[in-house]
Amino acid sequence: MVRGGAAGRAMHASDEIWLMALADAPGWGPATIDRLRRRFGSIDAVRSASVDVLAQVAGKPVSVVRRQLAGLDMRPAKADLRRLRRNGGELIGIFDARYPRLLRDIADPPTLLRARGRTATLESSPVVSIVGSRRASAVGIDLAGRFAASLAGHGVVVCSGGARGIDAAAHRAAIRAGGRTIVVLGSGLSRPYPPEHERLFSGVVDSGGILLSEYRCDAEPRPSRFPQRNRIIAGLSIGVVVIEAGARSGAMITARLAAEDYGRDLMMVPGRVDTGASDGCHRAIREGWAALVDHPAQVLERLADQQGLLRLQTSVSSAPEADNGD
Repeated sequence: MVRGGAAGRAMHASDEIWLMALADAPGWGPATIDRLRRRFGSIDAVRSASVDVLAQVAGKPVSVVRRQLAGLDMRPAKADLRRLRRNGGELIGIFDARYPRLLRDIADPPTLLRARGRTATLESSPVVSIVGSRRASAVGIDLAGRFAASLAGHGVVVCSGGARGIDAAAHRAAIRAGGRTIVVLGSGLSRPYPPEHERLFSGVVDSGGILLSEYRCDAEPRPSRFPQRNRIIAGLSIGVVVIEAGARSGAMITARLAAEDYGRDLMMVPGRVDTGASDGCHRAIREGWAALVDHPAQVLERLADQQGLLRLQTSVSSAPEADNGD
């Protein structure tokens, strides 16, 4: 394997373990490690740098950095890497050339992505996320399926969080349409959540998609991990479509990150006005920081016109309708 990361396709095992241990060490969060990447460019350069220079880039006292580096515990990292590989997964570090470009450009990109599935899915086609309520209505489920199937039918990779409701409907519809989909988990790959979606997650991998997590393989789902997961969903995407999101929902966290922090194209599907289920969508449209879309063709048109990133396989007017059945 090639050492270095920035110019190679993957890191050497010893670099992977060192970076995993650093990411787990207190005081070395994603933003700090990304500063090291921007300054040094490769994992070799970071490991070869003097403590004085590392301290300067990290904004820490030299004595603290020296102590932290000397105390790095490689044993948990080695165990996690073995578990990852036993489960058919692989590690994509932020120094790796396979690391998604759009995600790398956010303010606090995850240092590590543990991946199971076809990693080339991260490198080629444009990604659009579809997110929304876990307690979606039948109409919301139907809409998520229609939007996902149309996007997948035009070569767009559909991304979501694997949750119940809108997320699951989008993943399933993308698979049925013969497309690829990305699931970003708020738990480890060995403990995917929710557990009743195990068959869905296997289908994602079997259809050429990918499961992603920044957490150790055995990490349990915790409430604090899902907002962190949402920044990855938004960061991977050129656009985000929101269906049935309440004003204080996790989907709206993803939406605000996408629109306000990352400059992504944010699109809201309007819903019923008498239930509160789409209050977040309606507010974003009303306040002008999201576009209203009510048909998949409008998403394709916006992405083609504004981003110039889609090479549609067929004309927008011939976008396939979903066979939902979710």
